[in-house]
Amino acid sequence: MFKVFCNQKGNAYILVIALIMTLVSAVSAWSLIGLVSDAELQSYLYQDAIQEELFLRSESTRMHLTVELNNSTMLILPDRDNQDMTIVRSDDIYFEQIPVTKYKIENKSKYTDVTVFMGITTQKALQIKSLITATHKFREFRKFVSPVKRMTEKLVQNKSLAQYQYFTDVEASENSENGNDVVRFYGADVLDGPVFSNDDIWIRNIGGWPTFNAEVKTHGFALVYPGGERAIYASPWESIFLGGLVEEAPEEIFEPDASELQANAVQIGNGVDIVSVKMEGSSMQTMYGFIVEEGTQDFDVYSWYPDRTAIANNVTNNGGNWYEDADNIWTNEITIYDTIWQPGPVLSTSNAGRAYYVPDGELWISGIVQGKLTWGCANRIYITGDITYSGTTLGTRPDLTTNPNTSDYFGLVSEERIIIQYKNHDPHDSNYSLNDDNCDDIYLYGAYAAIGDGEVSLYGPFNCHYEGIFSFEYQHPHGSTPNFEALSPYTLEDTLYTYVDLHKYIFPINGYVPNNIMGFNLHGNAPPAGYPCCGFPYESNGYQNSFPNDNPTNYVYPYGTDYPWYNPVWPESSDNIVFLRGTIHNWGAIAQRRRGFVRRSGSDTYNHPTNNNAWELDETTFHYDGTHSPTGYDKDYYFDNRFRVVQPPYYPQLYSNQGQGYSATYYKNAWSFVSPKEW
Repeated sequence: MFKVFCNQKGNAYILVIALIMTLVSAVSAWSLIGLVSDAELQSYLYQDAIQEELFLRSESTRMHLTVELNNSTMLILPDRDNQDMTIVRSDDIYFEQIPVTKYKIENKSKYTDVTVFMGITTQKALQIKSLITATHKFREFRKFVSPVKRMTEKLVQNKSLAQYQYFTDVEASENSENGNDVVRFYGADVLDGPVFSNDDIWIRNIGGWPTFNAEVKTHGFALVYPGGERAIYASPWESIFLGGLVEEAPEEIFEPDASELQANAVQIGNGVDIVSVKMEGSSMQTMYGFIVEEGTQDFDVYSWYPDRTAIANNVTNNGGNWYEDADNIWTNEITIYDTIWQPGPVLSTSNAGRAYYVPDGELWISGIVQGKLTWGCANRIYITGDITYSGTTLGTRPDLTTNPNTSDYFGLVSEERIIIQYKNHDPHDSNYSLNDDNCDDIYLYGAYAAIGDGEVSLYGPFNCHYEGIFSFEYQHPHGSTPNFEALSPYTLEDTLYTYVDLHKYIFPINGYVPNNIMGFNLHGNAPPAGYPCCGFPYESNGYQNSFPNDNPTNYVYPYGTDYPWYNPVWPESSDNIVFLRGTIHNWGAIAQRRRGFVRRSGSDTYNHPTNNNAWELDETTFHYDGTHSPTGYDKDYYFDNRFRVVQPPYYPQLYSNQGQGYSATYYKNAWSFVSPKEW
């Protein structure tokens, strides 16, 4: 080696060796730096994976709450045409002694189909995708985007009123200004779907105990009427609540409104008093009703007046004249109204979903539903006949597991009350024939929500009479005198006698009439033997035989009658009144702010106070005068299980308390990590 260094030629070898050693050292150094850098990058990427998952989990909750809190103003929700809406936000995360890492989170939302019911696509849920990426900044001149990207997909659906078969906010009836007049479930009531109440639920053993085949939840307790004992101690509750009973359940905030329905529905009948709809599958016929005042008419009240052809003809044939022989004791001044009908537009339904809204007048509705459809009204809704599905055989379930109806869904929303109409003169018939379809059972498919909130500032304790209920019309019937033809005492020719009771009674009821004719004030009575109520055709023999009345100081008063126009087809004989009207067959859901009656006893003290025989239907008494036979319907209610995941278009929903106020209640349908390639 020494010789090599001493040899002049050896200097070249030394140089080569030095260069090789230098190169090896450099390569080793760079390799070591690369190893260190790779380890650092691997650390960053591992940190990205962990941090991104944590961010995505918290982002899922944040977006869920954002959807709920902003649902009413639609701040982040896309429209119903599947248009995407993207929200981007960035969070800078700093770590000591390492470069700054910035995480960028993007959220994209749209409505998408969810297959959840019997393997069939049923409803559009809100799909929220969250994508997160990281950017590392080492120096001003060096940064890189992490190749680690993660994305999650969350499906959320709002919790609508249709998801309970029977939902009630307040169990006390509309008579509750006089006390806690609760509405009870009793032996004829059988419900097979979920039931929820924000109040105490009352049951009664009359005709047997009621039956609940699905879970019943109450924010209060299940109590036994009339004593108020808890059902778990005072009833065979396990054979009543077959699906289970949950007491003191968390409250479901009942503050629904029709704002989304109004915003998305086609408005029908602006300025119209009544919109009558006859659904006929894919099309709907409408009629517009205008209530017009025809002026004031005078009706002379006599101490005796005939009420049927035979009596009138008998008096006339014997030379009598009630207009002259009986005493003219009063003159009624009555404003007469009439409803003028004209055709409205022909409307269509849609398989994709369609909604209509009546902003001004009442809505009358019945018929066959085809497709997804919701009708709403700012005022009362009257159901004039069956509401059925085109794709479901009448009397069968729409949610059959073997052959479910996957196309027809119906919603009916009143911002006041939903009432099953008694009878009407059909505006869709050119002859205005009498429609009494609801007097012998009624079939109702769909979801029904009566969400009216009576204004305490306007009505005080009587606001209960203006809150949303699902109920029936003409609950307190009494007979009234129909028109009849008889001989005129002047011409001896047949004459049509109309508004007969307005010639027999003083109306409106007047407290200043002389004492000797006070009994002619409009009034009712208890039912006479053999009759379900007072009023025509029953009349006391004393009154019938009091013509001519020779003793003006000792008049015989007519026995009692119906309140004029309280019956929608007034005047109607008690022989033609239908008291018990069969059964409500409902396949669907019913939600109401306050429990409405669907059957009345006819003798409850709230509406028929003892020793009171005067009609007082003003806004402070709501007394319906004399007692009568029971009226209304039995219940035959079945839940449409499709409503667990499906709801009619823009149907009202339930809310929860987030501490800062109410928010819409959405529940998680699914949440999972998915490939970022699907962004």
